Amino acid sequence: MIGAPPFERVGIIGLGLIGGSVALAARRCWPGLHITACDPAPVTREAVTQGAITAVVDRIEDLAACDLIVIATPVQTVPQILEVLALTGTRALVTDVSSTKRMVMDAASRARVTFAGGHPVAGSESSGLAAARADLFDGKPWLLVSANAGEALDAMLTTVTVALGAKPAWTDAVTHDRVMAHVSHAPQVVSTALMAASAEAVGPDGVAWSGSGFADMTRLASSSSDMWQGILSTNADFIAEALDGIAAKLPTSSQALMDTPAVRDLFERARAIKKG
Repeated sequence: MIGAPPFERVGIIGLGLIGGSVALAARRCWPGLHITACDPAPVTREAVTQGAITAVVDRIEDLAACDLIVIATPVQTVPQILEVLALTGTRALVTDVSSTKRMVMDAASRARVTFAGGHPVAGSESSGLAAARADLFDGKPWLLVSANAGEALDAMLTTVTVALGAKPAWTDAVTHDRVMAHVSHAPQVVSTALMAASAEAVGPDGVAWSGSGFADMTRLASSSSDMWQGILSTNADFIAEALDGIAAKLPTSSQALMDTPAVRDLFERARAIKKG
């Protein structure tokens, strides 16, 4: 059973897919929770009317009185936001939802804010508040990186992620970024490259003949380039490592594709891992 909210006043910076879903999931759990969003988009005003959030403010500084502040903006903007929050003297616990953690944790160590890194491993090829869902995090990992908050606040943040439906796990920034490069960031690049290469090779008519396998493989190609550029640039070394690993597994010639034992071994090993 979920008890009282660990934080009475929550601020969310960026009310897109993830920020909006945090608000909806928190409202699902604690209907009376005071949630203030900072986002200039006109649609966020409608979120107040619909009851998803309590209020909208135009300035990050206006969230200083909150107890928990969630930064849900593109990763490249997080350091500047941390600097602004530090100048307010806020006593809130600040966290983020960024898909890479090394740069964020470095920025947090320089800022005079109480911080714990976060990354809900949930999302969609769609973006914006209209795509937000209260159940987006249900059953999904929520990776957390300890900084300077201390055990009590770290535990309170863990409680929040559980209440939002997620499965929290604590890790370090380097491990987080390397794992995400292999299981999230490199797959995004491969999906995008497959879509572009196939369309260039066979044209729109050829793509129209594709089946569900191609649709599954290229679903991520609908993702926003603005969001992904920040992720790629802040995790480029580990993503390159992951792409090198993928390339090493690919048969790169007709002769290699006709090497039945080698192809069978690749398929069987991958199939066994997937089933496990």
